[in-house]
Amino acid sequence: MATIVERDREEEVGEVKKYDMHVSLRYLELTKRKLELTRLPREVTVAKDQKWDYGVPKGVLEPLVDFWLQDYDWRAQEALLNVSLPQFRVRITVDQDLPTSPAPDVRAKIPPLRMHFVHKRCAIDNAIPLLYCHGWPGSFIEVSKMIDPLTQPVEAPGGGEMQAFHVVAPSIPGFGFSDAVMDEGFGPRGTADVFDALMQELGYEWYVVHGVGWGMKVARALALQHPSRCLAVHTVSPELREPSTPRTFGVWLKYKIARLTNGRIRPLSFGFVPSDFDAHRSKDKDVNQRLPDDDVIHPHTARPQTSSYALCDSPVALLSCIIDAIYLTSGVRILGPDDTPTQATPAWTYTDIVNWTMMQWLPGPEAALRWLRQARKESEEHLWNRSCNVPMGVSTYRQKSTEGEAPAAGGKKDAPTASRQPAWTADIPNLQWTKRREGETTGRDIPAWEKPDDVVLDLRECFGDLARRGILEVPSDDDRAFDDSVELENVHGRV
Repeated sequence: MATIVERDREEEVGEVKKYDMHVSLRYLELTKRKLELTRLPREVTVAKDQKWDYGVPKGVLEPLVDFWLQDYDWRAQEALLNVSLPQFRVRITVDQDLPTSPAPDVRAKIPPLRMHFVHKRCAIDNAIPLLYCHGWPGSFIEVSKMIDPLTQPVEAPGGGEMQAFHVVAPSIPGFGFSDAVMDEGFGPRGTADVFDALMQELGYEWYVVHGVGWGMKVARALALQHPSRCLAVHTVSPELREPSTPRTFGVWLKYKIARLTNGRIRPLSFGFVPSDFDAHRSKDKDVNQRLPDDDVIHPHTARPQTSSYALCDSPVALLSCIIDAIYLTSGVRILGPDDTPTQATPAWTYTDIVNWTMMQWLPGPEAALRWLRQARKESEEHLWNRSCNVPMGVSTYRQKSTEGEAPAAGGKKDAPTASRQPAWTADIPNLQWTKRREGETTGRDIPAWEKPDDVVLDLRECFGDLARRGILEVPSDDDRAFDDSVELENVHGRV
């Protein structure tokens, strides 16, 4: 289903305008009719613990469809997001060719784009500009649980203030309410050029970046392509290659020995623990469980135009796709409409899942599928193979202490610390900050949504530490910033 964004007039290049979502009643009624006409397929009879092996179980999807149709209130969610997330839109130009042109003799330009973004500034002087890169199946609403604490000064233990930020969270072109790039070859590298141009348009001549999953691919591209302005990057549980022989022989040898013993023999563990090897063990033994980003989206992006016919027309098809992606990357349970998530067991509510689906349904998912296809192509080059001197910070989770894990001196098992380097970060150039966290996680979750308090604390500690150590080289005379006092025209984005 094609969507049309109505506007009063075309924005001038560089004109920042306040933006409020407003989906037309006609579009909402059309969505309701499509939900009512849904025909769900029959499913094969299998054991309960094998239901997900075939995809989203009917017993999970059907109640969600009923909730969307009967109880979900988009107007309430729309109003909540408009109030909680200060949104803007600006038309920008990018003086860059598309990274991948359709033919060697064709140099397609990234066209002028109306970029939608969330922007909230902190009141203190030493706040750091933070560019948040969302991924898929996410959108700009990923940042909604973190934007307030990130922009509010907090007293640090022992006195002083913890690091605070000016937060910018753009919608990738084609996602949310940003214009799509209709030419071939637009993926994370092109997105990095667009995001960098947006930050300059807002007056930020330097910034730090956070991204996870597909968002990390954009963050890495920013570090590679714009190292003079992208001063540092933080991520959580990245997918990294094993330590390699040519660059780090010592680390490689210790890693191989530790893996042979599964990190269970203290003198031969070299600081590694059994859960460090879970990611690679899962690829070998349990392909039906948590999968890499590439495998999660592959069925929909190998031939994105074909998938688009179903996903653009059927909200239930798109809903099942979003549920499947959340389950495969996260694995947390889905709560019913009357359940309440707890801190100990993070979970997704029905409203959460429909909100995330709406962020793909409103613009239509076809541009996102094309973007993911290009991202897969660019990932084949493996961004980690390219040298980059931009400082990196990595947070990683390991499972809670497991049976057989080597105890520390005194018989106690090692606690997670900021000084112990995770196995998969050993080969990252200029790794300046690491932190292990202990918790029940697959290492493949969506941390900004499921563990926002952890991410906020780690961002404060990581970039604050880099600034104190002089590694984050912030220009002392740079006071350029987005001016919140500018009188902005309010725009209702109507779909």
